[in-house]
Amino acid sequence: MDRPHSSWTPPVSSEMTNPRNTPSGDSVTTLLSSARLDALREVANIGAGHAATALSTLTGTRIMISVPMVNIVPPGDFVPEIAPGVEIVAVQMVMSGDIGGQTVFLLATSAGLRLAERMLRRARGTSQSLGKLEQSALKEAGNILAGAYLTALSEFLRMRLMLSPPTLTTGKTEEALKTLGDHAPQAESPILCVETEFFLEEPVESLHGFFLLVPDPKAFDAIFRAVRVE
Repeated sequence: MDRPHSSWTPPVSSEMTNPRNTPSGDSVTTLLSSARLDALREVANIGAGHAATALSTLTGTRIMISVPMVNIVPPGDFVPEIAPGVEIVAVQMVMSGDIGGQTVFLLATSAGLRLAERMLRRARGTSQSLGKLEQSALKEAGNILAGAYLTALSEFLRMRLMLSPPTLTTGKTEEALKTLGDHAPQAESPILCVETEFFLEEPVESLHGFFLLVPDPKAFDAIFRAVRVE
């Protein structure tokens, strides 16, 4: 599925960086073959399209989601590069079924507030802190995004994948991610990182985040066996 196109150009502002140039070991280099990344990028774009439709319906405003980058990042390299020192919101869900692990949707707190306002149909700038309503709205956004990505992945791989109810944590990047348990990005498994850009209208703005698939150690082998690409 191609990325959505628009006649308007949203402003791009992000406190989060892009882990495009992380070093890779031999095992990660094998995972990073062009065909494998192309297959995962196709799945991510399908999921992004479904999530954009659901969020547009829920918020009553046009939302598009693009996937500028899909990468597999070695453990330990990810956390310092994605958002060094930035306050973030992390929506985490446990993945079970044919493969296990966790999904994490990351946004800078400032972007999380803007997205929560859209989810709650509030005017821009009216949410100054992440109260209960804002947190609930972001959990729902994370649930929609993770559900769309995982549905696309499960259909593509012909695997059964399920997600737990979402939990939310906030704080500096390193501290927030440490609360996610054994499958946090500090774990030994590589991380599938889907850069996720939200383009919103009325008013026009752009929000930048990341969707992470943090699988159990052997899950990537199962994924690529199912994809059947080298």
